[in-house]
Amino acid sequence: MPVESHLIRVAHNATPSQIEGILKALVGIGGRVKVVANKNIIATFNGDYAEIIKRKPGVQLVGGVNFRGRTVRKVVKRRSKAESVTPGQQ
Repeated sequence: MPVESHLIRVAHNATPSQIEGILKALVGIGGRVKVVANKNIIATFNGDYAEIIKRKPGVQLVGGVNFRGRTVRKVVKRRSKAESVTPGQQ
């Protein structure tokens, strides 16, 4: 099975060691972590290993994600010129 993107929802009561175990399992199966936000992980790995990740303590949900050919843009915070001027530089 080809490499696919997956959403992994970490349980709200997961301990740091459980989260570390999830991440180690992802790396162990050859997965790559793409995004970590709050208690959500988006990672790419072979779908055959989804059951292994589902059985890890602290995992609430594992599901496939389809971006329909769209690229995920990197969010960059930009400063306006007014914000970048420090007092006394005007």
